[in-house]
Amino acid sequence: MTTYETTAVPGQLMPPAPLDPPAVHQLARHALDVLMPAASGPVESETRLGEAAGQLAIALCAFARLVEADADDQLAQGEDVVGRLRRASLHVHEHMAATVPAAELEARTTGLIDSNLEEGLPVVGSLSAELLLSQGRSATVRLTHENAHQDVELEDGRAVRVPATDHLIIRDGLHELARLLAPLTRSAD
Repeated sequence: MTTYETTAVPGQLMPPAPLDPPAVHQLARHALDVLMPAASGPVESETRLGEAAGQLAIALCAFARLVEADADDQLAQGEDVVGRLRRASLHVHEHMAATVPAAELEARTTGLIDSNLEEGLPVVGSLSAELLLSQGRSATVRLTHENAHQDVELEDGRAVRVPATDHLIIRDGLHELARLLAPLTRSAD
């Protein structure tokens, strides 16, 4: 059993303190010991969570390096952390898509849209995007909240259903997009 030393007092909030690099490295090593064994094996539902756990452990190691990185390495180390967290998120989305019924995923997305609107939070109603493709080609796609952002309307008139994992990632991305852009729409007082 690993023992950690801390100055924290149970039930008491501590004032903010700088990160302790040796403690972060120790935590990262412990995360590797605990989480990495789950990151190998056949691709099944529970293995997706194991892969997510492995990526989280690696992200924590990258975070430990970021804490100590000099100014020249901040960008590369920060991108490494973000990339690992994205991979962990992808594996969690894959797990949810494989284990949660499609009707429940759709109901959840619709419920999130409705609850955000009731709370006065912004929601992306629709999104049109021009995708730049190789060899100078492009394609325009459109997503709307009417179908819980699950169908992509293509410029040739076809509608294509987004796979469940991709739908969850799109849902989270649109939520973040609305959160980031909403302040820009407020009038200056």
